[in-house]
Amino acid sequence: MITLKPADFPKRLKNIDDMPAQLYVNGGFGVGFDETPTVGIIGARDNSLYGRKVAQQIAQELANCGIIIISGMARGLDAHAHRGALSANGRTIAVLPSGINVCYPQENYEIFKQIPQNGALVTEYPPDHKPQKWHFPARNRIISALSDILIVVEAGERSGTFITVDHALNQGKEVLVVPGNITSKQSKGANMLIKQGAGIITSYLDAIIILQRQRHLEKFFKALKADNKSITMTSTQVAQNFLLANEHSLVYSCINHEPCTIDFIVYKTGLSVAQINTILLEMELMGRIKKITGNRYILN
Repeated sequence: MITLKPADFPKRLKNIDDMPAQLYVNGGFGVGFDETPTVGIIGARDNSLYGRKVAQQIAQELANCGIIIISGMARGLDAHAHRGALSANGRTIAVLPSGINVCYPQENYEIFKQIPQNGALVTEYPPDHKPQKWHFPARNRIISALSDILIVVEAGERSGTFITVDHALNQGKEVLVVPGNITSKQSKGANMLIKQGAGIITSYLDAIIILQRQRHLEKFFKALKADNKSITMTSTQVAQNFLLANEHSLVYSCINHEPCTIDFIVYKTGLSVAQINTILLEMELMGRIKKITGNRYILN
């Protein structure tokens, strides 16, 4: 258990209304947590294959960059966000609606056991406390508070996800939404958030670009630029992913699973053909894209 006084109580939680008086933690926030980027990823319990794939992929790619993934270990997309981070051997934090000894829902027992080895289970409730109905909206304020930005992957028209979004906006956090199929009931709420002014995310790079603007993260990104390593991770993959996000994001954002020509990239980015050819070659060598017939490119 940690309280407000110790230095290890997260700074992000000290500046919110109704901050928890104490936290119970299984695992750890890790060295440099207050200066390490965090991204909350949430979504519907009733979700689609598309939503599950996107939640896991974005979490995995962000974790590969040394970014900590925050979610609520709920049934559905929360669990897939945690799985994405764990698959990259990245750090992830699950904020529970129950005591630290209680796995809810039981179907997530596997990640409940894994998360403390690569991050932390966190709750404000005593160790053996069972989840109550009012715990879930209360838990959501901690998810948003611990997150530097919040990503919504899928949400229905009356999704509980909106509670977390409201907390995030009240806390001054930026909310990004994955656009969904306009005919899908799982995407109605998400698309509505976009219509109301939420940012759109179509790649993990969109999140990194926003994170780089946040003053409390300057140390993290400066260290990564200077030493090709993050504060908490030193793998070549982390440095490569950050380099891609920092210098190649314009070109990378033009490429998807449909063949893309250099002329199209020139039109979209305004970069010269020589610049684009250099960037495409570097990304191809990194395994991010591949060249196909007709001098066209797709995601690898």
